[in-house]
Amino acid sequence: MRYCAILAAMQVTLRNAALAAAFIALLATPWAAIRASELADPAERAAVPALSPAGAARSSEGFRLTYDVYKSGFRALSLKFDMTLDGGRYRTDARLESAGIIGWLFEWRLDAVSRGRLQDATVVPQYHRFANSWRGRVRTVEIAYQAGVPSNVQAEPPYGEDVQRAVSADLLPGAVDPMSAVTAIVLENTTGALCRPTTAVYDGRRRYDAQLTPLGTKILKASNFAPYSGLAEGCHLSFERIAGFKEGDERMKNMSIDIWLADIGIGVGKIPVRLELNMPWGTGFAHLVQARGVDNKLVFGEAE
Repeated sequence: MRYCAILAAMQVTLRNAALAAAFIALLATPWAAIRASELADPAERAAVPALSPAGAARSSEGFRLTYDVYKSGFRALSLKFDMTLDGGRYRTDARLESAGIIGWLFEWRLDAVSRGRLQDATVVPQYHRFANSWRGRVRTVEIAYQAGVPSNVQAEPPYGEDVQRAVSADLLPGAVDPMSAVTAIVLENTTGALCRPTTAVYDGRRRYDAQLTPLGTKILKASNFAPYSGLAEGCHLSFERIAGFKEGDERMKNMSIDIWLADIGIGVGKIPVRLELNMPWGTGFAHLVQARGVDNKLVFGEAE
């Protein structure tokens, strides 16, 4: 009976995981330059590119972080997070998918990519796309921008007119897509300010604020699931719902993430090594299990 309850909870978790997906790797700081010609045109309507295989040469593509996410003692999700910066442009990719026995029972995957430019240390998004696949059913959303402001949202299956009107135009300036929000927080982290107070986010349907407050420091202990041990500095992530949430929609309500960051020797500051996910449907944990740097060099964790 308890096993069935766990599976039911996991199903709810996976269905709602897209809301937290872009923030699993918040404040990740590793990055390196790539050639500008390798970034596709912002208006491109192409599938989200697959991340390079872990063993592939990545001499000029930057960094990758890999996390395992656990729920009720089960390995539930795997996250791969890439970030690249080049001459005033950025690209952030993420793939989050069900894993372990949970992946066998519930097939789910989220691919996301954002591209844009940097202006005076501020992210100016140009293009965002995510594809959410649940048991063979796929939802895609693409956002195109003009001067950093969302100008066109394309969803498949299409959103209804009520959804399109739910967020008024005056709430859009200054709001970025979820992956660009990660990039903004990353850049603030490189300055030594680990907990960016507020980031306005618009995901094509909902408008909300991501808010970070300092938690101080603590010593983390390693386990079979969590490779990192040592001193870490924390940020508490919470969300303020602004617009676009339907009546009775509980997503992002009473949801928060405690993010613990540490310097693992990757060379550019602290990255998240452990996350405590506090959701209305239960508690989960995400642990950094691998970090790779330039030329695919393993910096943290074990090789596959």
